Amino acid sequence: MSSHCLTHTPKMESQHADIMTKLKKDWMYRVFAPLLLLTTWSNVWAQPVGQSVDSDSEKSRSADIQIDYNVVYGQPDEPMHRADILKPSTLKDGEKLPALLLIHGGAWTLGDKRNDAKHAKRLASLGFVVMSINYRLAPKHPFPAQIDDCRLALKWLHEHADELQVDSSSIGSWGYSAGGHLAALLATDPSPDVPRLKACVAGGAPCDLTSIPLDSNLLKPVFGGPRRTLPEKYADASPITHVSPDDPPIFLFHGSKDWLVPSQSSISMKEALQREGVEFEYLVVPDKAHLMTFIDREATEKSYQFLIERMR
Repeated sequence: MSSHCLTHTPKMESQHADIMTKLKKDWMYRVFAPLLLLTTWSNVWAQPVGQSVDSDSEKSRSADIQIDYNVVYGQPDEPMHRADILKPSTLKDGEKLPALLLIHGGAWTLGDKRNDAKHAKRLASLGFVVMSINYRLAPKHPFPAQIDDCRLALKWLHEHADELQVDSSSIGSWGYSAGGHLAALLATDPSPDVPRLKACVAGGAPCDLTSIPLDSNLLKPVFGGPRRTLPEKYADASPITHVSPDDPPIFLFHGSKDWLVPSQSSISMKEALQREGVEFEYLVVPDKAHLMTFIDREATEKSYQFLIERMR
């Protein structure tokens, strides 16, 4: 298994200092700073020593996992249409495994698939084919570009199921924060040209964007304006809006001290799933805030077990 770099780098220190300086000056950074810091630190943590993951079509193999880096799933000239594909190295010829679309967080405006490297490797070690994706980010690409790319990636995964040795009848999604929102939206508002997901995990996810104050500009970079001027866009982007009885099983988990994405979002989603008779589990992670819930081992392992029980 590749070792991982935990030492500080000049670039990492510079990014950290820049974030902290802006945090003192700009109230918006007080909202997004935890996500920015997560991106800075996890990008370095997730990258194996001596191995670049920035060039296309690189491969890595360990005793347990085979990884194909930066596979194109959409437009070749769109740099964000890239995915890392992880498979157990022990996968035999003719064998097919369930697959997961892994979606990183970052307030729809930042982040990278490398942020989820630890989760991706763990899931692959548990017997899943994992497709961990990048997608276009706001404000350069306003919503719905993010969910459009997730749907494009899911379609690509179905189309390449045979060559990836994927059981196309058992494909699910896993995401946290904005990634959890997108994972849940795939589950409740599916594209008509691909089969329904088998299961979904949405952690720390903002599932009800209609609860955002009408005149808040917090998500203007993502949606183009406040909810008062774009009510239908906010509603359509909310997974809770689309909940229906035929939705796949969904696992929700949320930190009890999450001030970035209030836990009421998952509570409301849980209640909507319950009303419609959708199978779900809801896990409260005690005394954990947004970022610490993302790396909480007990919570994430329970989410993996939920998927194993429903997809294998």
